[in-house]
Amino acid sequence: MSTNVQRITISMPDYLYTQLVAAVPAGQISKFVSMATEDKIVGQKLTKRANPIEYFLSLGNSIPHMTTKQVLAAIRKGRK
Repeated sequence: MSTNVQRITISMPDYLYTQLVAAVPAGQISKFVSMATEDKIVGQKLTKRANPIEYFLSLGNSIPHMTTKQVLAAIRKGRK
């Protein structure tokens, strides 16, 4: 994650918060929420583009935490 961060406060339903706390290790919730948000935003941008593979490749190093498996999954998703 970048050293430039913004602190935010979010609200979510109790049932979702309970599941989040149970699923994510202590001290990792911010990272998890950041990654989930990024995945959702990138996914939306990919589906809105005429050529999602070209857009994905144009992201370059802006998503350095992705593994090869994740990159291939995103490319396959864009081909649907």
